[in-house]
Amino acid sequence: MREATEGQHEHSEMLPLFSTTDRGGRMTALLPGRGVGRATPLLPWLFAAAALWALTGSVPFGALLGLAPTPAISMLLGHPVTVGVAVVLLFVAIGVTGGVYSRAVEQFGQTRVAGLFVSLAIAGGLVVIAGVLLIWTLASDPSRPFNLEAIGTSPTIPLELGAVIGACFALWAAISLLRLPGSITHVRLRQSDIERLRVEGNSFIGTLTTVSFTNCWLFDLPIFKVEVGYIVAGTPRVVSAHMRTSADRVPLVGSRMLVLTDDSGTTHVEVDLSNGATFEPDVTKYAAPTD
Repeated sequence: MREATEGQHEHSEMLPLFSTTDRGGRMTALLPGRGVGRATPLLPWLFAAAALWALTGSVPFGALLGLAPTPAISMLLGHPVTVGVAVVLLFVAIGVTGGVYSRAVEQFGQTRVAGLFVSLAIAGGLVVIAGVLLIWTLASDPSRPFNLEAIGTSPTIPLELGAVIGACFALWAAISLLRLPGSITHVRLRQSDIERLRVEGNSFIGTLTTVSFTNCWLFDLPIFKVEVGYIVAGTPRVVSAHMRTSADRVPLVGSRMLVLTDDSGTTHVEVDLSNGATFEPDVTKYAAPTD
């Protein structure tokens, strides 16, 4: 419970989140004092989640989808006690996978990368158990032909159906794995920019001049288009950005902002929380629809 509370507190500190380059799930945060995210701390959680999904998936793949090597193993996997254990493992797997997601958000400050880690944990675990059971089943009866036509002609559920479903999870896992390195590179570059701007960039006091609701939400977080006005050497300037926040942390027009920029044009904006930010008092105004 304490970890969950700390995670919620840290997540709220990331909001509102601004980006002058990205929007939606690609928007990236970096809490002050935190370094650029690393994947290594997530690996134990990722492997644990994948293992739990593999154990959970052994029951449907073995008992329902024809991937049990022998009838005895099929009966064992379909036994009520085994099914009950699998249900318990399912809830544990969901909890550990949630831990993967929250820790990925803490590391990288981005929901897109966190979602890819979750996809890899689920699909990776299920494809491993499907592959193991398929190879075991085929090896136990080498004379049995593997024919996809059996999916439509067999009076019982053939192993080919389990193989096809396993292949779908393999495709999902492969897509997630292929997208993950590029996504991590993107988020690390963005976090590096934010870190560099905070240390070496030019800092200006700005004012939130426009807050335009896009009528879109990422999960339950409303998304806005905003403009921040600031002055450089007596010349007024305006920077546009996307903002994602929670319904109870929507800054009002006139809120004090920090604008960080450099000579190359890289820009980062954030609310100046040290000056006592003012948020929309009506917390239901931008709440996500419940229907």
